Amino acid sequence: MLIIADDLTGAAEIGGIALRYNLTVDIVHRLDQGSHVRVQVLNTNTRSLRQEQVLPHLKELFSNVNRTAFDFIYLKFDSALRGHIALELSFYKAYFGFELAVFCPVNPAFGRIIKNGHYFVNGKRVHQTSFLNDPEFPTKESQVLAILGTPEWKLLSDFTTINTETGVVVPEVESSVQLELLAQAISDENLLAGGAAFFNHLLQQKLEVSPHGIGGDTGLKYPLLYVCGSGYQENNDRISQVAPESLVYFDGDGGVVEEIVEKLRGKQKVVFAISTNIKGLAEEIRMAMARIVAAVYNRVGIQELIIEGGATAYEVLMALGIEVMTPVQEIQAGLIKSKVRDKELFVTLKPGSYPWANELWAF
Repeated sequence: MLIIADDLTGAAEIGGIALRYNLTVDIVHRLDQGSHVRVQVLNTNTRSLRQEQVLPHLKELFSNVNRTAFDFIYLKFDSALRGHIALELSFYKAYFGFELAVFCPVNPAFGRIIKNGHYFVNGKRVHQTSFLNDPEFPTKESQVLAILGTPEWKLLSDFTTINTETGVVVPEVESSVQLELLAQAISDENLLAGGAAFFNHLLQQKLEVSPHGIGGDTGLKYPLLYVCGSGYQENNDRISQVAPESLVYFDGDGGVVEEIVEKLRGKQKVVFAISTNIKGLAEEIRMAMARIVAAVYNRVGIQELIIEGGATAYEVLMALGIEVMTPVQEIQAGLIKSKVRDKELFVTLKPGSYPWANELWAF
């Protein structure tokens, strides 16, 4: 199976779902067509790119990929419709030669549904939530096809005819029961895309096994560094409650390396977060934070990284030279712990808009 994700936390979320079904899985930044794992999750990191950078990046990434090497392909996108979804889905549809693509981003368990053509999050239209203020993909309306910029795509409420369609269809799904019905009706002959919930239901149909439960002892290892690259207010509120001796804010000054090292050696756990006062391009801030994390890692030998925000996580992994991770635990939906190949290091990834697991926040 090949799963293509547009950001790192999305890739990790898919890896966690694969674990539920006892599938061997690696998260990679370049495909290994000689790999022996059942599932390769490719993180393209395209959500962090500017629109004009996306197609050149994908063309280079897939320049030597055998299009027929995989039995099953799934495209993982954001369940809140952020990213360059239409551009990427059109590229993959043409590249892999599909007549029909089915895009289903919903996650009813998180209150994310499509009703009467509009996207809702916990009962509110998506543009009435914190996604209105997303720093890179602010959502200013709720009509799904308008958000995606795809008036030619088709919303579909009757799943019985779905396999006779062409182009791209977006199923209107309001519940987990409807999502299961969609997964039952769909054919693997189509290009399937969307959120983690759709992927989970598709696996249930393909494998016909009951998934494992989620959770268990997180077994945190020390020294432990939290890297918080998300700007959601609830995350800022949580960080502000951490004691000063375990907290370092990034304010644009590279001198914080010494501060983090000193606090890690004393307390063995530190939160490294973006100051709410910092100004600048999100990409530059992420890269600067990643360089600091790499410098700290080389000094202290961190054993566990817990990173919030997919774009931040990607920059950190690149700064550390990490190309492959193997998921080892799904702590809760979307919070995945992985072992880094050839390093004594575990990395847990958390999407910025997902809730924290209390057992993961060691304060």
